[in-house]
Amino acid sequence: MPRTGRVVLPNCAHHIVQRGRNRQVVFAAPDDSRFYLNTLKTWKAAYDVKVYAYCLMSNHVHLVLEPPEETVMLDRLMKRLAGRQTRYVNRLEGRRGTLWESRYKSSPIQTDRYLLACCRYVDLSPVRARTVLPRRIIPGQATGARQAWSRSHG
Repeated sequence: MPRTGRVVLPNCAHHIVQRGRNRQVVFAAPDDSRFYLNTLKTWKAAYDVKVYAYCLMSNHVHLVLEPPEETVMLDRLMKRLAGRQTRYVNRLEGRRGTLWESRYKSSPIQTDRYLLACCRYVDLSPVRARTVLPRRIIPGQATGARQAWSRSHG
């Protein structure tokens, strides 16, 4: 029986989660993360996919991505990310086989409010997992999206 097709909406952000096989460590060293992020940087541009947020945990990845009108580009980006990271880790560790558990999970994000909530969820994943301490927010020193948000939304 064929598997159910993934729902991918054009020009709509999606929360994507991809886990390491058997929840094994995928990013064991800083170079592993750098390799993944360099691949993401290169191929997001090639496939015209927008990146709103990302978080690389030791054994899984959270991404908030928006495909262009041609939705197949999201699948191509995810295939490229998974394949390159698998080959990289296999070469480093002298192993063979897949690095990832089944297909990536994807959920469309259809409102701006939910997009903000998903980005916050992704951003705070390491805090919830207790792998990092929460950032200390210093009044008047907000950066990036927080600054833009406070200017445009009072």
